[in-house]
Amino acid sequence: MLSSPPSPIRVPLTISTVTNAFVKLRRSTSKAETIDSTSGDPQTHPLLQGEGATSKRKVPLVQSDLFLCRDAVDVPKLLRESRASLLERAEIMGANVLVDESWECSIRVPRDRRHGSFKVQIRYCASASRSSLPDPQKPIALHRVQNVPGLMTVLDREELSP
Repeated sequence: MLSSPPSPIRVPLTISTVTNAFVKLRRSTSKAETIDSTSGDPQTHPLLQGEGATSKRKVPLVQSDLFLCRDAVDVPKLLRESRASLLERAEIMGANVLVDESWECSIRVPRDRRHGSFKVQIRYCASASRSSLPDPQKPIALHRVQNVPGLMTVLDREELSP
């Protein structure tokens, strides 16, 4: 006696089952491209290095921002914004310079660059200190940034908790 093979499970074709299949397919192929860059180990601007250039007391600070940009990403400008916020917080505490600086940047590239927006997360770390010298007002290690060329428009900025 021959038995027939088991029949495959059939799922009725409804709008919801077809939609779910497309959603699952899209999720599996939507691995977003990211561009990561970092300053490396903490650094102090050459202007503020040397014996007695800054006070020995240092207070570590962290600034985390999420920028939404259209058309391009100019990382040095975004780093300047994050650093300026960090220096503002340091000045409230009585410091006037940032030392031991480091940053990390992650750019999430949209699937459709013409109509999508870039999500840029920046984490800027530094220590607040006092000095008789002025703060350089410039992020460190700008030669290590990775940009997305073009004219950047910042659509939104959100401060994240560190």
